[in-house]
Amino acid sequence: MTFLDDLLPEIRRTITSPAYAIGLPSSARRSPPSLRASIDSAAHNWGVLLEHKHRSPGSLEPTRRGAGIDSFVRVAEAGGVAGLSCLATAPEFAGAPEEVAAVAARSRLPVLFKDFVIDPIQVDAARRAGAAAILLLARLETERHLSYSLAQLAERAHEGGLEVLLEFHGPDELEVADHVPADVYGINLRDLETLRLCPEIAAQTFVHARGLRPLIGMSGIEGPEDAARFRTWGADGILVGSALARARDPGEFVAGLGRVGSMRRGGS
Repeated sequence: MTFLDDLLPEIRRTITSPAYAIGLPSSARRSPPSLRASIDSAAHNWGVLLEHKHRSPGSLEPTRRGAGIDSFVRVAEAGGVAGLSCLATAPEFAGAPEEVAAVAARSRLPVLFKDFVIDPIQVDAARRAGAAAILLLARLETERHLSYSLAQLAERAHEGGLEVLLEFHGPDELEVADHVPADVYGINLRDLETLRLCPEIAAQTFVHARGLRPLIGMSGIEGPEDAARFRTWGADGILVGSALARARDPGEFVAGLGRVGSMRRGGS
């Protein structure tokens, strides 16, 4: 059994529970800003996305619970980042749609509803939470984990005013982009079957994904050196989670990630 094999049944039980997303309003309080536009307009064509999370099963070090959402948002906005992400996955990650709503309510930045989205129920929760975008994983379709196609989920998102971040791990997953309408693309260094970091596979995937924009790097970023690796591969930005919670000086940590944008981007 792989990590996904264990996780997805738990997610299905969570989202079909009467208690799922019960604390959300029937509709978002305001129209969210565009995640794609925010990345496209970032300084030096380098958009940093910061993630609010409590736990990460694949992290080499434990993610300590930070000072809270208010502090997270202050650090992000002071650092001039392009957007935010928030875990909505309860099993293994201790996230919730209500936390996404709390982040969205406190910031003017676009917020990504970060979840293993397998059902329109989650898309609707993202809309009600005030998220700007949802995450869809190509791997869930190529490995036949889905009852709804990614194209159906993406269409549901767009109908609700949400954008789509389509995530890949290996080059064999890129064919999904041909039929799934997405607004932002991501390449994850982490193999979600084994939770191992696979930089060689990620580098190959970036080579084959050059026509997809904007394209961000995900996972395995502990500081500017890791961010620079994604930049040289051709990324337009990065998404950073666990390392932010572990940083002794979160403000300087974010500033260091931003300075990577002054490097020349590879792959273009």
